Amino acid sequence: MTTATDNSRATTSSPTLPQGVWSIDAQRSEIGFAVKGMWGLRTVRGVFAAYDGSLEVRPGGVSGLLTIDAASLDTANVRRDRHLRSSAFFDVERHPRIVFTATGVTARGGGLTVEGELAIGSSRVRLEIPVEVKRIAGGALRVEGRTAASRTATGLAWNTLGMIRGDAMLHARLTFESANA
Repeated sequence: MTTATDNSRATTSSPTLPQGVWSIDAQRSEIGFAVKGMWGLRTVRGVFAAYDGSLEVRPGGVSGLLTIDAASLDTANVRRDRHLRSSAFFDVERHPRIVFTATGVTARGGGLTVEGELAIGSSRVRLEIPVEVKRIAGGALRVEGRTAASRTATGLAWNTLGMIRGDAMLHARLTFESANA
């Protein structure tokens, strides 16, 4: 499994997003998931290696789009990855992209909540993701959050012999660079 690294230090925390158009720096970001497997005895973790996205912050509104190459998933197990890419799960042949569309942001104690829709195949799931926002070196933004998503609601309900337990935990650590520069 590959993990993005970023050695820049956060310079300030901010409960608001600065106005402008922002693009994801995939080299300093990570998108991943964790699911209980083996009847709850083991956690399977994975990351997506290919994605892009943008965020637009304007007076009175926020919109954003994150597009993930579903075939880029990596759990550090080739056989499992092949199964996850198959029609039993992500069906990457028919649905090559996973898309999150951010539709709003609201303030919450010490941070923000991003609201939006996650599209996996033909499934659509509304998500509310608590996030922390920090300004980091060079004027970039670091947005980090995690949330649970129902595997059934996302269309990823395959579960022979009840091997998989519970919801999928999704996490993202996204670094945004100003596209206005």
